Amino acid sequence: MTRSRKRRRWPWVILFSAIALVGVFYVGGAWYFSGLVYEDALKSEPYDPTDLQGGQVVAFDGTGEDLLVTIRPDDEYLEETKFDDSVMGLVLGESLLVVGPAVPGEGPEQTRPVIDVVGDSPGVGDRYGLSRDVWLTPEQADLDVEYVDITTLDGRVFPAWQIPAAKKSDKWAILTHGKGAARSEMLRMARSLHKRKYNVLVITYTGDVGAPPYDDGMVHYGRTEWQELEAAVTYVEDQGANRIILGGTSHGGAVTLGFLARGNLARKVDGVILDAPASSFEDVIDYAADYRTLPIGDLPIPESLEDAATMMVSVRYGVDFSAINYTDMDDLVTVPLLTFQGTDDETVPRAVNDRFMRLAGEGGTYVLVDGADHVLAWNVDPEGYHDQIKDFLKELEEG
Repeated sequence: MTRSRKRRRWPWVILFSAIALVGVFYVGGAWYFSGLVYEDALKSEPYDPTDLQGGQVVAFDGTGEDLLVTIRPDDEYLEETKFDDSVMGLVLGESLLVVGPAVPGEGPEQTRPVIDVVGDSPGVGDRYGLSRDVWLTPEQADLDVEYVDITTLDGRVFPAWQIPAAKKSDKWAILTHGKGAARSEMLRMARSLHKRKYNVLVITYTGDVGAPPYDDGMVHYGRTEWQELEAAVTYVEDQGANRIILGGTSHGGAVTLGFLARGNLARKVDGVILDAPASSFEDVIDYAADYRTLPIGDLPIPESLEDAATMMVSVRYGVDFSAINYTDMDDLVTVPLLTFQGTDDETVPRAVNDRFMRLAGEGGTYVLVDGADHVLAWNVDPEGYHDQIKDFLKELEEG
Protein backbone atom coordinates (compact mmCIF):
# COMPACT_ATOMS: atom_id res chain seq x y z
CA MET A 1 0.00 0.00 0.00
CA THR A 2 2.77 2.40 0.95
CA ARG A 3 4.76 1.64 -2.22
CA SER A 4 1.66 2.19 -4.36
CA ARG A 5 1.08 5.62 -2.82
CA LYS A 6 4.71 6.56 -3.44
CA ARG A 7 4.41 5.51 -7.05
CA ARG A 8 1.26 7.62 -7.42
CA ARG A 9 3.07 10.64 -5.99
CA TRP A 10 5.68 10.69 -8.78
CA PRO A 11 3.41 12.21 -11.45
CA TRP A 12 2.50 15.01 -9.06
CA VAL A 13 6.16 15.63 -8.21
CA ILE A 14 6.99 15.83 -11.93
CA LEU A 15 4.02 18.11 -12.58
CA PHE A 16 4.84 20.51 -9.76
CA SER A 17 8.52 20.49 -10.72
CA ALA A 18 7.59 21.38 -14.30
CA ILE A 19 5.31 24.18 -13.08
CA ALA A 20 8.11 25.49 -10.86
CA LEU A 21 10.56 25.45 -13.77
CA VAL A 22 8.11 27.29 -16.00
CA GLY A 23 7.56 29.83 -13.22
CA VAL A 24 11.29 30.35 -12.79
CA PHE A 25 11.68 30.73 -16.57
CA TYR A 26 8.99 33.39 -16.87
CA VAL A 27 9.68 35.31 -13.66
CA GLY A 28 13.45 35.14 -14.09
CA GLY A 29 13.27 35.85 -17.80
CA ALA A 30 10.87 38.75 -17.30
CA TRP A 31 13.16 40.20 -14.63
CA TYR A 32 16.22 39.81 -16.89
CA PHE A 33 14.65 41.37 -19.98
CA SER A 34 12.97 44.17 -18.03
CA GLY A 35 16.44 45.07 -16.77
CA LEU A 36 17.65 45.25 -20.38
CA VAL A 37 14.72 47.54 -21.22
CA TYR A 38 15.74 49.80 -18.34
CA GLU A 39 19.38 49.96 -19.45
CA ASP A 40 18.63 50.43 -23.14
CA ALA A 41 15.46 52.50 -23.17
CA LEU A 42 14.66 54.01 -19.76
CA LYS A 43 17.89 54.93 -18.00
CA SER A 44 18.86 58.58 -18.35
CA GLU A 45 22.61 58.99 -18.81
CA PRO A 46 25.06 61.44 -20.40
CA TYR A 47 25.89 61.13 -24.08
CA ASP A 48 29.11 61.22 -26.05
CA PRO A 49 28.25 61.76 -29.73
CA THR A 50 31.71 60.50 -30.76
CA ASP A 51 31.35 57.17 -28.95
CA LEU A 52 29.96 55.13 -31.86
CA GLN A 53 33.33 53.93 -33.07
CA GLY A 54 36.98 54.75 -32.46
CA GLY A 55 40.18 54.18 -34.38
CA GLN A 56 43.22 55.74 -36.04
CA VAL A 57 43.88 57.72 -39.19
CA VAL A 58 46.09 55.69 -41.56
CA ALA A 59 46.32 58.13 -44.48
CA PHE A 60 45.04 61.54 -45.57
CA ASP A 61 45.80 62.52 -49.12
CA GLY A 62 44.53 63.96 -52.37
CA THR A 63 43.17 67.40 -53.18
CA GLY A 64 39.80 69.06 -53.73
CA GLU A 65 37.05 66.62 -54.63
CA ASP A 66 39.59 63.78 -54.64
CA LEU A 67 40.55 64.20 -50.98
CA LEU A 68 40.47 60.85 -49.17
CA VAL A 69 40.98 59.65 -45.62
CA THR A 70 41.87 56.09 -44.71
CA ILE A 71 41.06 54.91 -41.21
CA ARG A 72 41.46 51.74 -39.20
CA PRO A 73 38.72 51.06 -36.65
CA ASP A 74 39.73 49.61 -33.32
CA ASP A 75 39.57 45.81 -33.17
CA GLU A 76 36.20 45.80 -31.37
CA TYR A 77 34.60 47.64 -34.32
CA LEU A 78 36.15 45.72 -37.22
CA GLU A 79 33.00 43.67 -37.88
CA GLU A 80 30.67 46.67 -37.62
CA THR A 81 29.24 47.73 -40.99
CA LYS A 82 26.06 49.71 -40.24
CA PHE A 83 27.82 53.07 -40.76
CA ASP A 84 29.69 52.08 -43.92
CA ASP A 85 27.07 53.41 -46.36
CA SER A 86 26.48 56.66 -44.48
CA VAL A 87 27.82 60.20 -44.43
CA MET A 88 29.44 60.57 -41.01
CA GLY A 89 31.48 62.94 -38.89
CA LEU A 90 35.07 62.00 -38.12
CA VAL A 91 35.91 63.86 -34.92
CA LEU A 92 39.60 64.56 -34.28
CA GLY A 93 39.93 66.63 -31.13
CA GLU A 94 38.71 70.12 -31.98
CA SER A 95 38.71 69.36 -35.70
CA LEU A 96 36.21 67.45 -37.82
CA LEU A 97 36.01 65.73 -41.18
CA VAL A 98 32.66 65.23 -42.88
CA VAL A 99 33.17 61.97 -44.76
CA GLY A 100 31.13 60.10 -47.34
CA PRO A 101 30.30 56.38 -47.49
CA ALA A 102 33.19 53.93 -47.33
CA VAL A 103 34.79 52.86 -50.60
CA PRO A 104 34.41 49.06 -50.99
CA GLY A 105 37.65 47.28 -50.18
CA GLU A 106 39.24 44.42 -48.29
CA GLY A 107 41.02 44.26 -44.99
CA PRO A 108 40.52 46.17 -41.74
CA GLU A 109 41.24 49.62 -43.19
CA GLN A 110 38.48 51.81 -44.61
CA THR A 111 38.77 54.66 -47.13
CA ARG A 112 36.17 57.43 -47.32
CA PRO A 113 35.92 60.56 -49.49
CA VAL A 114 36.29 63.81 -47.54
CA ILE A 115 33.34 66.17 -48.08
CA ASP A 116 34.50 68.94 -45.75
CA VAL A 117 37.33 69.76 -43.36
CA VAL A 118 36.41 71.77 -40.28
CA GLY A 119 39.54 72.93 -38.48
CA ASP A 120 42.95 71.33 -38.96
CA SER A 121 43.68 68.43 -41.27
CA PRO A 122 44.46 65.14 -39.50
CA GLY A 123 47.83 63.47 -39.33
CA VAL A 124 48.70 59.80 -39.62
CA GLY A 125 48.16 58.11 -36.28
CA ASP A 126 45.61 60.64 -35.01
CA ARG A 127 42.76 59.13 -33.01
CA TYR A 128 39.22 59.66 -34.26
CA GLY A 129 35.67 59.16 -33.04
CA LEU A 130 32.84 58.49 -35.48
CA SER A 131 29.75 60.67 -35.07
CA ARG A 132 26.28 59.97 -36.47
CA ASP A 133 25.42 63.60 -35.65
CA VAL A 134 28.16 64.64 -38.12
CA TRP A 135 28.56 68.16 -36.63
CA LEU A 136 28.88 68.64 -32.88
CA THR A 137 28.13 72.37 -32.74
CA PRO A 138 26.19 74.85 -34.90
CA GLU A 139 29.46 76.60 -35.71
CA GLN A 140 30.89 73.38 -37.19
CA ALA A 141 27.71 73.08 -39.28
CA ASP A 142 28.30 76.64 -40.56
CA LEU A 143 25.33 78.01 -38.63
CA ASP A 144 25.25 81.16 -36.52
CA VAL A 145 24.03 80.54 -32.99
CA GLU A 146 22.86 82.35 -29.89
CA TYR A 147 22.98 80.54 -26.56
CA VAL A 148 19.69 81.10 -24.75
CA ASP A 149 17.78 79.71 -21.78
CA ILE A 150 14.22 78.41 -21.81
CA THR A 151 12.31 78.61 -18.51
CA THR A 152 9.33 76.38 -17.73
CA LEU A 153 6.27 77.56 -15.81
CA ASP A 154 7.61 75.95 -12.63
CA GLY A 155 10.90 77.87 -12.92
CA ARG A 156 13.25 75.19 -14.28
CA VAL A 157 15.86 76.48 -16.72
CA PHE A 158 17.02 74.65 -19.85
CA PRO A 159 19.82 75.73 -22.23
CA ALA A 160 19.03 75.93 -25.95
CA TRP A 161 20.62 76.82 -29.27
CA GLN A 162 18.88 79.60 -31.17
CA ILE A 163 19.90 79.57 -34.83
CA PRO A 164 18.56 82.72 -36.50
CA ALA A 165 17.39 82.73 -40.11
CA ALA A 166 19.72 84.50 -42.55
CA LYS A 167 17.07 87.19 -43.02
CA LYS A 168 14.41 88.34 -40.59
CA SER A 169 11.67 85.71 -40.47
CA ASP A 170 8.61 84.88 -38.39
CA LYS A 171 8.92 81.16 -39.16
CA TRP A 172 10.30 78.98 -36.36
CA ALA A 173 11.22 75.33 -35.91
CA ILE A 174 11.70 73.76 -32.47
CA LEU A 175 13.78 70.57 -32.49
CA THR A 176 14.00 67.89 -29.78
CA HIS A 177 16.71 65.21 -29.70
CA GLY A 178 16.41 61.59 -28.63
CA LYS A 179 17.27 59.60 -25.52
CA GLY A 180 20.94 59.44 -24.67
CA ALA A 181 21.63 62.03 -27.34
CA ALA A 182 22.41 65.76 -27.37
CA ARG A 183 21.43 68.89 -29.26
CA SER A 184 23.99 68.02 -31.93
CA GLU A 185 21.70 65.21 -33.10
CA MET A 186 19.33 67.83 -34.52
CA LEU A 187 21.85 69.77 -36.61
CA ARG A 188 21.19 67.64 -39.71
CA MET A 189 17.50 68.55 -39.65
CA ALA A 190 18.29 72.12 -38.59
CA ARG A 191 20.36 72.79 -41.72
CA SER A 192 17.43 71.89 -43.99
CA LEU A 193 15.03 74.08 -42.03
CA HIS A 194 17.50 76.96 -41.93
CA LYS A 195 17.83 76.85 -45.72
CA ARG A 196 14.06 77.35 -45.90
CA LYS A 197 14.39 80.62 -43.93
CA TYR A 198 13.33 79.19 -40.57
CA ASN A 199 14.71 80.33 -37.26
CA VAL A 200 15.64 77.13 -35.42
CA LEU A 201 15.51 76.51 -31.68
CA VAL A 202 17.28 73.31 -30.59
CA ILE A 203 16.18 72.60 -27.04
CA THR A 204 17.27 70.46 -24.12
CA TYR A 205 15.04 68.71 -21.63
CA THR A 206 15.23 67.03 -18.23
CA GLY A 207 18.29 64.82 -17.83
CA ASP A 208 20.45 66.67 -20.38
CA VAL A 209 23.86 68.06 -19.52
CA GLY A 210 23.27 71.51 -17.99
CA ALA A 211 19.57 70.78 -17.39
CA PRO A 212 17.75 69.63 -14.24
CA PRO A 213 17.96 65.85 -13.68
CA TYR A 214 15.10 63.35 -13.60
CA ASP A 215 13.92 62.59 -10.06
CA ASP A 216 13.79 58.87 -10.85
CA GLY A 217 16.73 58.74 -13.25
CA MET A 218 14.53 57.60 -16.14
CA VAL A 219 13.29 59.22 -19.34
CA HIS A 220 9.49 59.51 -19.59
CA TYR A 221 8.73 59.44 -23.33
CA GLY A 222 6.85 62.72 -23.32
CA ARG A 223 4.76 62.04 -20.23
CA THR A 224 6.55 64.87 -18.39
CA GLU A 225 9.05 66.36 -20.87
CA TRP A 226 6.24 67.98 -22.90
CA GLN A 227 6.47 70.87 -20.41
CA GLU A 228 9.94 71.80 -21.69
CA LEU A 229 8.58 71.85 -25.23
CA GLU A 230 5.62 73.97 -24.15
CA ALA A 231 8.06 76.48 -22.64
CA ALA A 232 9.93 76.54 -25.97
CA VAL A 233 6.70 77.30 -27.86
CA THR A 234 6.02 80.16 -25.44
CA TYR A 235 9.55 81.43 -26.06
CA VAL A 236 9.29 81.50 -29.87
CA GLU A 237 5.87 83.15 -29.66
CA ASP A 238 7.48 85.90 -27.60
CA GLN A 239 10.05 86.20 -30.41
CA GLY A 240 7.27 86.89 -32.91
CA ALA A 241 6.71 83.41 -34.36
CA ASN A 242 3.83 83.27 -36.83
CA ARG A 243 4.47 79.70 -38.05
CA ILE A 244 5.78 76.92 -35.79
CA ILE A 245 7.17 73.56 -36.88
CA LEU A 246 8.14 70.85 -34.39
CA GLY A 247 10.84 68.30 -35.13
CA GLY A 248 11.84 65.28 -33.05
CA THR A 249 14.02 62.18 -33.32
CA SER A 250 13.47 58.88 -31.50
CA HIS A 251 12.61 59.72 -27.85
CA GLY A 252 12.43 63.35 -28.95
CA GLY A 253 9.64 62.25 -31.26
CA ALA A 254 7.81 60.88 -28.22
CA VAL A 255 8.36 64.20 -26.42
CA THR A 256 6.90 65.99 -29.44
CA LEU A 257 3.88 63.69 -29.51
CA GLY A 258 3.53 64.04 -25.75
CA PHE A 259 3.28 67.79 -26.20
CA LEU A 260 0.62 67.39 -28.91
CA ALA A 261 -1.32 65.15 -26.50
CA ARG A 262 -0.97 67.30 -23.37
CA GLY A 263 0.29 70.78 -24.21
CA ASN A 264 -1.91 73.81 -23.73
CA LEU A 265 -0.26 75.40 -26.77
CA ALA A 266 -0.44 72.39 -29.10
CA ARG A 267 -2.92 74.31 -31.27
CA LYS A 268 -0.11 76.77 -32.12
CA VAL A 269 1.76 74.10 -34.08
CA ASP A 270 1.51 74.19 -37.89
CA GLY A 271 3.47 71.08 -38.83
CA VAL A 272 5.52 68.18 -37.43
CA ILE A 273 8.66 66.41 -38.70
CA LEU A 274 9.63 63.15 -36.98
CA ASP A 275 12.59 60.83 -37.48
CA ALA A 276 12.25 57.27 -36.11
CA PRO A 277 9.89 58.44 -33.36
CA ALA A 278 9.26 56.21 -30.34
CA SER A 279 5.54 56.56 -31.05
CA SER A 280 4.52 53.72 -28.73
CA PHE A 281 6.95 52.51 -26.07
CA GLU A 282 5.14 49.20 -25.75
CA ASP A 283 5.44 48.64 -29.51
CA VAL A 284 9.14 49.51 -29.33
CA ILE A 285 9.69 46.80 -26.71
CA ASP A 286 7.53 44.32 -28.59
CA TYR A 287 9.07 44.72 -32.04
CA ALA A 288 12.66 45.27 -30.84
CA ALA A 289 12.45 41.90 -29.05
CA ASP A 290 12.41 40.28 -32.51
CA TYR A 291 16.08 41.27 -32.80
CA ARG A 292 17.07 39.70 -29.47
CA THR A 293 17.48 36.10 -28.37
CA LEU A 294 17.39 34.18 -25.12
CA PRO A 295 20.70 34.44 -23.20
CA ILE A 296 21.00 30.63 -23.29
CA GLY A 297 20.74 28.70 -26.53
CA ASP A 298 20.47 31.76 -28.79
CA LEU A 299 16.77 30.98 -29.32
CA PRO A 300 14.04 33.50 -30.23
CA ILE A 301 12.22 35.10 -27.31
CA PRO A 302 8.73 33.57 -26.96
CA GLU A 303 5.92 36.09 -27.33
CA SER A 304 4.55 35.03 -23.93
CA LEU A 305 7.90 35.96 -22.35
CA GLU A 306 7.81 39.33 -24.14
CA ASP A 307 4.40 39.95 -22.56
CA ALA A 308 5.72 38.93 -19.13
CA ALA A 309 8.74 41.24 -19.52
CA THR A 310 6.47 44.14 -20.48
CA MET A 311 4.39 43.56 -17.35
CA MET A 312 7.58 43.41 -15.30
CA VAL A 313 8.73 46.77 -16.73
CA SER A 314 5.46 48.28 -15.59
CA VAL A 315 5.80 46.77 -12.09
CA ARG A 316 9.53 47.42 -11.54
CA TYR A 317 9.78 50.89 -13.08
CA GLY A 318 6.25 52.28 -12.85
CA VAL A 319 5.82 52.69 -16.62
CA ASP A 320 2.26 53.51 -17.70
CA PHE A 321 2.32 52.24 -21.27
CA SER A 322 -1.08 53.66 -22.16
CA ALA A 323 0.11 57.19 -21.29
CA ILE A 324 2.94 56.99 -23.84
CA ASN A 325 1.17 55.04 -26.57
CA TYR A 326 0.64 57.86 -29.03
CA THR A 327 -0.40 55.52 -31.82
CA ASP A 328 -3.77 54.78 -30.23
CA MET A 329 -4.63 58.36 -29.21
CA ASP A 330 -7.52 59.70 -31.26
CA ASP A 331 -7.00 62.94 -33.24
CA LEU A 332 -3.46 63.37 -31.93
CA VAL A 333 -1.84 64.72 -35.11
CA THR A 334 -4.15 67.21 -36.81
CA VAL A 335 -1.47 69.15 -38.73
CA PRO A 336 0.72 68.12 -41.69
CA LEU A 337 3.16 65.38 -40.67
CA LEU A 338 6.41 64.12 -42.22
CA THR A 339 8.00 60.98 -40.78
CA PHE A 340 11.33 59.37 -41.70
CA GLN A 341 12.01 55.72 -40.88
CA GLY A 342 15.03 53.55 -41.62
CA THR A 343 14.23 50.07 -42.85
CA ASP A 344 17.17 48.56 -40.89
CA ASP A 345 16.32 50.25 -37.59
CA GLU A 346 16.48 47.77 -34.70
CA THR A 347 16.06 50.40 -31.96
CA VAL A 348 12.70 51.75 -33.11
CA PRO A 349 11.86 49.09 -35.69
CA ARG A 350 9.97 49.95 -38.85
CA ALA A 351 6.88 48.03 -37.65
CA VAL A 352 6.45 50.56 -34.81
CA ASN A 353 5.97 53.46 -37.19
CA ASP A 354 4.21 51.47 -39.88
CA ARG A 355 1.46 51.12 -37.30
CA PHE A 356 1.74 54.73 -36.10
CA MET A 357 1.45 56.18 -39.60
CA ARG A 358 -1.45 53.85 -40.44
CA LEU A 359 -3.40 55.07 -37.42
CA ALA A 360 -2.32 58.31 -35.70
CA GLY A 361 -0.34 59.57 -38.72
CA GLU A 362 -2.88 58.69 -41.37
CA GLY A 363 -2.62 61.18 -44.22
CA GLY A 364 0.94 62.16 -43.33
CA THR A 365 4.00 61.67 -45.52
CA TYR A 366 5.91 58.51 -44.62
CA VAL A 367 9.46 58.26 -45.98
CA LEU A 368 11.16 54.87 -45.72
CA VAL A 369 14.92 55.06 -46.17
CA ASP A 370 16.28 51.76 -47.41
CA GLY A 371 19.26 50.44 -45.45
CA ALA A 372 19.17 53.14 -42.76
CA ASP A 373 19.68 52.16 -39.12
CA HIS A 374 18.34 54.19 -36.20
CA VAL A 375 18.24 57.96 -36.90
CA LEU A 376 20.48 57.49 -39.94
CA ALA A 377 17.94 58.51 -42.62
CA TRP A 378 19.87 61.75 -43.33
CA ASN A 379 23.24 60.00 -43.30
CA VAL A 380 22.19 57.39 -45.87
CA ASP A 381 20.56 59.93 -48.21
CA PRO A 382 21.33 63.57 -47.28
CA GLU A 383 19.95 65.06 -50.50
CA GLY A 384 16.76 63.01 -50.37
CA TYR A 385 16.24 63.95 -46.72
CA HIS A 386 16.67 67.63 -47.48
CA ASP A 387 14.39 67.46 -50.51
CA GLN A 388 11.64 65.78 -48.51
CA ILE A 389 11.75 68.55 -45.90
CA LYS A 390 11.88 71.23 -48.59
CA ASP A 391 8.82 69.78 -50.36
CA PHE A 392 6.97 69.33 -47.07
CA LEU A 393 7.53 72.95 -46.04
CA LYS A 394 6.68 74.27 -49.49
CA GLU A 395 3.37 72.41 -49.50
CA LEU A 396 2.66 73.53 -45.94
CA GLU A 397 3.29 77.16 -46.77
CA GLU A 398 1.22 77.05 -49.95
CA GLY A 399 -1.66 75.14 -48.35
